[in-house]
Amino acid sequence: MKSYEQSEDAVSDAQLALERRDRSDRRRPTLKGFVYGLFLARRRGPRRAENLYQYSDWYDVKLLVLSLSLLLLSCLDAAMTMKLLSLGAVELNPIMNELINQGTRYFVWIKIAVTALCVIVLVAHNRIKLFNVFRVDVLLIAAVFIYLGLVTYEFYLYTLGAPPA
Repeated sequence: MKSYEQSEDAVSDAQLALERRDRSDRRRPTLKGFVYGLFLARRRGPRRAENLYQYSDWYDVKLLVLSLSLLLLSCLDAAMTMKLLSLGAVELNPIMNELINQGTRYFVWIKIAVTALCVIVLVAHNRIKLFNVFRVDVLLIAAVFIYLGLVTYEFYLYTLGAPPA
């Protein structure tokens, strides 16, 4: 049976070994590691089925395409709105109308900033189920189609030349 002094010596030896251990991290970031993690990562989804609707730090390329499409359509909508206003159209959204009255620059920047903020929030929550019915990424898809419809309607009004007042 070990004596108290022997176990105390073992503890002090372990503490001495911990003190001698080099605490610096020997791993260095490399380009190879970055490329491997970017294109050849082993796990991009949740580990278990019950974690399917949780946050992730890896986003699908589909989300990038949807996000960029939404931002581009928002810019196109702002440009078409300004063009239609120059032809005599009237902005029906009272908030956007007030921003337009403040100046075109405010209107465009705030419209794009609000759209970008919404896109960031939706992308960050893309795997979460909304009202326990559907995933949030469905909202991104719906927003792209709504914007497509809006921009198509604006192009139609532009081709008419005299938008309705």
